Amino acid sequence: MKCIILCAGYNLDNNDIVEPKALMKLASGEILLDLLIAKIDKLQTIDEIYVVTNGQNYDKFFKWSKGKKANIKIVNDNTTSPDAKLGAIGDIKFTLNYEHIDDDLMIIAGDAIYDFDFKPIYDYYCENKSALVAVKQVENLLDLKKYGVVRFDEDNKIIEMHEKSKMPIGNHIALALYFYPKQTIRMFDFYLSEGNKTTAPGYFLEYLYKMTDVYVYKITGDYSDFN
Repeated sequence: MKCIILCAGYNLDNNDIVEPKALMKLASGEILLDLLIAKIDKLQTIDEIYVVTNGQNYDKFFKWSKGKKANIKIVNDNTTSPDAKLGAIGDIKFTLNYEHIDDDLMIIAGDAIYDFDFKPIYDYYCENKSALVAVKQVENLLDLKKYGVVRFDEDNKIIEMHEKSKMPIGNHIALALYFYPKQTIRMFDFYLSEGNKTTAPGYFLEYLYKMTDVYVYKITGDYSDFN
């Protein structure tokens, strides 16, 4: 299994590009991306980790990667401004092509804190052998509008999903934490060939559940992002 960590967003402050969120140092003194890598490493089944970033921040991530495990590779999507960014889905597809990935895949956003273990989610994915997304129950309407909201049946299979809807259909949000079998990642070609959005990764999920079975894993730990 491979893992793509999405770190190609442009962190802006008064229109100036500032330090990438994934490389922020937390109050504990730890770097956000280091915490995420440590959690991913516990899965043991992942043999390659691709951190995809933009041309503006590539050197910063490359410097961070020095001395890290050999299976971490920094991928430069070659964009140098927010106006030229590929979007999360565009960066996923870029990495799949550039690295010739044809394997089961974990995709995760690099700008969030995941205060829960990934192993139970991965184990559930292995049980179903189908696409899987982590979800969390929230009650705040403003938070619901920021994310993709899903409804699922008693078997935890998605039956409805809308990304960033003004009228949320439920109170479970889809996190940017996905496990996809390799036959599923090939569907990014079909998705993009139809002219669909390349921004938030949830838009692909909104497309995917209509084509194949997609399951959810309900997390109980804390999750927070910096968007």
